[in-house]
Formats: sequence, structure tokens, C-alpha cells
Amino acid sequence: MAGWLFTKQKVMMRRLTFLFLQTLFAIGPPLFAQICGSRSGPPMQMQVQLTFGDQANDTAPGAVVNQNDSIHGGDVAGVERSRDFATNMQIRVQLQDPTAGTLQELAPGSDGQLRMMVCKNSVYRIRVTGPTIEEAIVDSVQPGRGDNLVTVVLHRKLTKEERKAKTGTVSAQQLRVPQKAQKQLEKGDAALKKGQLAEAEKLYARAVSLYPRFEQAENNLGIVLMQEGKKAEGRAAFEHSVALNPMYAPAQINLAKIAFDEKRFADANKLARLALASEPMNTSGLFIAAESAFFKGDYAETVSYANTLHSLPHSQYGLVHFLAAKSLEAEHHPDAALREYQAFLEEDPNDPNAKRARELMNLLQASRVAKSQNGSPQ
Repeated sequence: MAGWLFTKQKVMMRRLTFLFLQTLFAIGPPLFAQICGSRSGPPMQMQVQLTFGDQANDTAPGAVVNQNDSIHGGDVAGVERSRDFATNMQIRVQLQDPTAGTLQELAPGSDGQLRMMVCKNSVYRIRVTGPTIEEAIVDSVQPGRGDNLVTVVLHRKLTKEERKAKTGTVSAQQLRVPQKAQKQLEKGDAALKKGQLAEAEKLYARAVSLYPRFEQAENNLGIVLMQEGKKAEGRAAFEHSVALNPMYAPAQINLAKIAFDEKRFADANKLARLALASEPMNTSGLFIAAESAFFKGDYAETVSYANTLHSLPHSQYGLVHFLAAKSLEAEHHPDAALREYQAFLEEDPNDPNAKRARELMNLLQASRVAKSQNGSPQ
């Protein structure tokens, strides 16, 4: 009898174990357990906000905008959150490690939001898929560096008819430039790369004479003229390029740089934003937008553009982290400012502002220690 009871207990235990495993696998999200330790940092919550590209004019498909909740109140600057994430869209958001191993997989709510538990010092990858959207992947998400709210911009998949129309438009734009003018442009680019400014100017001017509506040749001619010290002529070439094509981002960015050099920060910011409307991930445009926003005193906008730029290759724009740090200090977010100063020193330790960044970091750290000793909230 005792042996029968023992066997029955074992059967019951197996059933309980089976039910536990069923429940565990039914939960779904943590496909692989994340163990947060001393190296990966403590666990924290990260929020992901999905939005569609037609609702975010200053961002691109799959682009990421990392916001600081305490500054932006959980909203993306200038972006209306999407409210049409219906269940039948079957959108899935995967949290992955840097090698694309999936750690969690969740479906967004009707407002496009979801929350994930992550380790503060780890680096993640976010992948968003669905039958009606283009796949979006965001690399190098670092919660400990302020990526506690990540907005991913999605694009709906085009129909065959829409793709055909889009291809036809691109082809028409390419075909409109005569081959002779295109060749002069290419020769001018090669001369400019070699530093042969006089030759480049002649070739770009020839391209424009062959095709007077050649906005790219006009812009490149402006670059050469600026490098030759002919600033008035260079500005005129950029303005003519924009007049030919109001959506031509390179010329708008060049005009933004001129406005910034003349300390017309509001004009520089406006021109940079216009450029980003057509080329959302243009790193030069993002930098001048952040820089001009900082000098006109819009610190939240500075941080927004800095974080977007940080999500892209931006080796020559490490200074943006210094601007973001100064902005965060002005907005009374010392911990976030410290992280930005650290990022700045890691990316560009030889920048002329590096010494000042170290001094400001020491002041912030000393203030933190003093508050801790006095029992004041940090």
C-alpha cells in the first residue's frame, strides 16, 4: 500500500511539473532567461513605442529615437503616437542580444507600446516584424545610457502597384539628367576629392550649363566655391539648388551651416529640420539640428537629436554628446548628463572640449557625493 501511495505521489508530481511547464511556455516573453549580475547591471524596465513613418516626419523606416522620460514625458518630440495597432496586424517585437539571439518576444498594445525587463548595462537589439510592415531592426540599444524609452519608426509594406509607381518615379528622376551632364558631375566629384578646386569648379559649371535644373551639380559647385573663399557665390549656388528642388537635403544642410556660422541659430535649425524631413537619418543634418537647437536654448530638442544621431554611425560627431550633456545639466538631470559626458570622452577624447568635460564631470560627481553625505535626495 505504501509503495502504491509513493507511486501515486510521483505521478501527481509529474502532472504538476507538466502543468508548470505548460504555464511557463504559455507565458512566452522570456524565451531565454536574463540573469542580471554585477557586469550586466541591475534589472530595469525599458519601454518601446512603435509609430508609423507617416506619423513621424522627422524619422525614417526602422529609425530609433531614444528619449529621456524625465525630459520628454514619454513622448517623441513632434511625433503623434499611433493608435491603430490592431491585434490582426500581428506585429511582434523581439528583444535580442547583439548576436540576434532572441531573449523576449512581445506584441504591442493598441497604442503601439510595450515594456520589457532588461539589464541596465547590457546592449540589446530590437527587431520588429509583421505581415503588413517592413522589418525594422535597431542595434546598440543601451538602457544604461538613457535608452529607457526607445521609439521605433515603422513603414507599412507597399502593394505591388505602389512599389511599381515608386520605382517609376525614381527612374524618371534618374533619366531626366542628360548623360553628358552626369559625366561632368562625376568628373567634378573626382577632381574635388583630389583637392583640384579650379578643375572641379569648371566641371560642375559645365554640368549646370548642360542641364540648368541639375540641383546636385549646383550644390557641389557651391561647395567648391565656399572652399575657394567665394562665400557669396557659394551661398547663391546652394540657394539655386534649393530653388530647383525644395526637398534637396544636401543644399539645405549647407545653407544651415552658413546660418549657424552667422549665429542665426533659429534659421539654421529651421533649415536643418527641413533637410531631415526628406533625409531623416542624414548625420550632418542631425548634428547641425542638435547644435543649433542647443545655441537657441532648446535643450530637450538638443537631447532628442543627439540620441537619434547616437543610434547611427557618427564618428566625426562625438561633440553632440557634449552638447547633450550640457543640455541635460541645464534641465537638471545630472546622472544623464554624466553618461553623456562619458560618451563624449569615449568617442572623442582629443576634442578641445574634452578638458572642460572632465572638469564638469568632477563637479557633478562631487555634488552627488555631497548630497549623499547630507542625506539629500539625489
